[in-house]
Amino acid sequence: MPDPQFPLYRCSANGLNWYRIDALTEFTEVQRVGSKYVLHRVMAETFPEKVRVLELIGLEHGSVDCGATEFEKALELTV
Repeated sequence: MPDPQFPLYRCSANGLNWYRIDALTEFTEVQRVGSKYVLHRVMAETFPEKVRVLELIGLEHGSVDCGATEFEKALELTV
């Protein structure tokens, strides 16, 4: 895989999660839970977390490409 240019932006196909991938070992997730938006900052240190980053980069398991604006709008709604 060629080195991706970070940040990358992804969202889930169901519209409940938005991701900003800052590095191969770091991402930020905004998750909609009911009417609230929750922020998660993840430092991928364990194998499953590292695999999740690679899945997001590869647009696997229902993740789709989205723009920075879409992520920032969701980020503004976090509690």
